[in-house]
Amino acid sequence: MQRLPYPDVPSLPETTRKTLASVPLNVVRMCAHASQVLFEAQGQLGRAVASPDVLEPRLRETVILRVAYLSRSDYELHHHIALASAAGLTAAELVAIANGNYPVLDAELAAAARFTDEVVAQLVPSDATLADLRKVVSDQTLVNIVLTIGCYMTIARLAAVTGIEPDASVLAHLPGSVPAV
Repeated sequence: MQRLPYPDVPSLPETTRKTLASVPLNVVRMCAHASQVLFEAQGQLGRAVASPDVLEPRLRETVILRVAYLSRSDYELHHHIALASAAGLTAAELVAIANGNYPVLDAELAAAARFTDEVVAQLVPSDATLADLRKVVSDQTLVNIVLTIGCYMTIARLAAVTGIEPDASVLAHLPGSVPAV
């Protein structure tokens, strides 16, 4: 249930209106309440995280889905289950990610999922979990995972606090989009 109204679009700065026209997502509309500098920075971070140059898409979606499940974010799950499937995660992998039961995942995805679980729940992963992830990803990828976790924890909390509702036809507007279901 929406708890905060979306801003009045005609009263927003022109650059914000252009962004809303090109990315018509409820989360972007709600972010338009932020100061211009934060609105633009959040948009830049979101676009960067979505780039396959930052994280391989299956890895990115594994991390995002674990954040979404741990945060109980229906908004993120609505968007990212389909995106994860489009990125190549199988039905069995999606079930494993949903249930926090990782033996079916390859070593990289399993290590990233465990790492995400600990960062979200405890802030600091155990030395063993950190070491396991460092065995299968570069330090750059590890830091990109941490930044992705932070980005999606922010979105989950924004959605929860403001009551952002899932977008009906969202998938056509997202990078790596799939047809709306």
